[in-house]
Amino acid sequence: MVVESKLAEKLENIPIGLYFILIIGSMCYITIYPLGLPIPVTKWTRDTYDVVENLNPGDILLIDNAYGAGTLAVHEPGFIVIFKHAMSKGAKIVILSTAVEGTLLLDRAIDKIDPASKGYEYGKDWVHLGYVSGGEAAAAAVLADARATFSVDYKGNPLDQMEIFDELSAPTYTKISAVFVQTAGTDTCQYWIRQASVRYGIPMIQQPLGMMVPPILPYYPVNLQGILNGGLGAAEYEVYAKLPGEAVKLSDMLTVAGLVVFIFLVLGNIGDIIKRRGVR
Repeated sequence: MVVESKLAEKLENIPIGLYFILIIGSMCYITIYPLGLPIPVTKWTRDTYDVVENLNPGDILLIDNAYGAGTLAVHEPGFIVIFKHAMSKGAKIVILSTAVEGTLLLDRAIDKIDPASKGYEYGKDWVHLGYVSGGEAAAAAVLADARATFSVDYKGNPLDQMEIFDELSAPTYTKISAVFVQTAGTDTCQYWIRQASVRYGIPMIQQPLGMMVPPILPYYPVNLQGILNGGLGAAEYEVYAKLPGEAVKLSDMLTVAGLVVFIFLVLGNIGDIIKRRGVR
């Protein structure tokens, strides 16, 4: 009984520091040596893929990268894989941000994509318009007439000298083949659905955080054709599109972290069971 009591005490009081060491250590290991654990692809992700896959050469994909530093690990891989897929289809890409941080963070993602090395010329095949304030009013203005909404790109270069900008004359919504929205806020998801999908019938795909998926599910699949479920959705897309990247590593990290949590829960419960038997 004494031995069981000591064992129960140890299992119930495993040092919290050990937990953090295992979590951090496993994540560092996976960053260097990804495990490549199986990732089942959901219908939400397959539908998102199909929207991009159906783009034809010259079609315009409008992206709102309305995310911040807090969700960088989730949204940046999603932006990169969608951008790469759209490039492979020969689509033109127009980027804006209804969040200030989105504009500031974009160069980091573009450097990882390196469109120029794939023959994608800035100002001709893709452009970053920059930040636009106003939320839903801004989305409505861009879709109505992007040329009246923006005069320079995010670095202050005149847009009227760029070939791709000539294609965004009013009514701009008739030139847009699909809209991709990344955000941590449900309101952004909803107002883009109202303005782009409900109002003009433009195919809509979105990548919210996982916890933000339930509020937008009622729009799927009629007004929302595809959903990337946070970082997991990005990982699924990388696997399905055969464009492995950082999201696959993130998926491995989350799986291993969850496994560590599960093991600690099991050990703690074993200790509790032993303790209860000892009391009896």
